[in-house]
Amino acid sequence: MKPLAAGSAAPPLLRRAADRPHALFGAALTAIVASAWVLLALMAAGAGEASLTALLAASLCSAEGGAAATWQGFGALAAMWAAMAFAMMLPTAAPMISTYLDIADAARAKGMAVVPAVVLVSGYMAVWLAFALAAAALQTALAAPVAALGLPPLLSLGALTLAAGLYQMSPIKHACLTKCRRPMPYFLARWRDTAPGVFRMGIEQGALCLGCCLGLMALMFAGAFMNLAAMAALAVVMLAEKAHPKGEAVARAMAFVLIGAGAVLIASSMVWEDQVWRR
Repeated sequence: MKPLAAGSAAPPLLRRAADRPHALFGAALTAIVASAWVLLALMAAGAGEASLTALLAASLCSAEGGAAATWQGFGALAAMWAAMAFAMMLPTAAPMISTYLDIADAARAKGMAVVPAVVLVSGYMAVWLAFALAAAALQTALAAPVAALGLPPLLSLGALTLAAGLYQMSPIKHACLTKCRRPMPYFLARWRDTAPGVFRMGIEQGALCLGCCLGLMALMFAGAFMNLAAMAALAVVMLAEKAHPKGEAVARAMAFVLIGAGAVLIASSMVWEDQVWRR
């Protein structure tokens, strides 16, 4: 940056920006997250939160259009998944981003080259954008076959909830959560000072986050899809798992809640089907 001419003074906003780059970076991420939540709210309001999932299922499973109709709404579905990824997962990356910034400050003080944190975040979100595309493709591809099976909604929801709870107890979840909660050893061991290297670190951190949150994100395929309250609750749980001192206990508690809820839903579905059959 060129020095200011004698007698001149930097505008207050620019001076604050130079003195507090991390604050501006945080404000930019906050703006992105807020914009994603607003977009989700507008999407939900457009169709009605309670009926949006049913409307999507109806459009994707249209018998008149066949396979072509099934994929017709893929773009909108992918956009919804991408908005959910930005809204829910960027806040959970706060411990990882904060750790990177701390190490970067120390490296910069020693005169070492430092890559802006935006490169790291770009790699992280690339993983979740890939997940959004894969989730939209999976939901689209399975819509017609699942509808053809005619499974009771409570049974499907219960099975998915039970599976999410079991995943919360899995070794993969535990390993990924441990590394997400303690990113410092990872950065110290794999620190890079080039943009491609930092982007790759972001991808690796995103993959760890995906492994940590996959079970909870799978609930988006069921009743939590485009339900703002459910998404907000899950986002808080995922952030608590990573950032709260008792985050591992939060993960275990969530596992028991999901397993219990899944069992209740499956049992309720069986009772309901039995009553219908007796009639």
